[in-house]
Amino acid sequence: MGGQPYRVSKFASSLRRQIFRKHLGLLKPQDIQRPDDNYLPIGVPNTYDWGSKEDYTVADPISTEFLQSWFWRAKTNTDAFARVFHPVPYDGVRNWKQYDDYYSRFFKQEEKEKEGAKPSLYKWGHVVAEEFPGGVREVKEVLSQIKGSLVEMPLLFLAEEDIAKEGLGLNAFTEDVYT
Repeated sequence: MGGQPYRVSKFASSLRRQIFRKHLGLLKPQDIQRPDDNYLPIGVPNTYDWGSKEDYTVADPISTEFLQSWFWRAKTNTDAFARVFHPVPYDGVRNWKQYDDYYSRFFKQEEKEKEGAKPSLYKWGHVVAEEFPGGVREVKEVLSQIKGSLVEMPLLFLAEEDIAKEGLGLNAFTEDVYT
């Protein structure tokens, strides 16, 4: 690892590589019409494609190339998902003004309903249609950038705000992360 020879068991190495490939979106799709060994139930040994392009990508998990691929994929997935669904927390939201521009104006909040503000046009988790003048085709183009399941952890969400001072209710995890 790190460009140096190393020894590892075949099982542990193939398991690690398979998991990394899943996170990075490097697994080949399985065809129900042509099941392979990895499609069959327990009892049939799985096969691993040692030496393939995808295998080479995850072979050395501490190499510069792997880490660049890992961080690039996480950022690409996070940004595409954020553009379409506006999840929070998100690192692109560093203060309350950005929060309002990014999230609050699209999705209903209980406080605003009580104040008599008009209800939002979008349900939580739905696509904000006004940001996609190209319609469904444009949404699909953005979503096609997402591969695997890797995303960035939002460590900078509301970083410019002193949320502990404002008395927001935080759970144990978010309190440690954001204060």
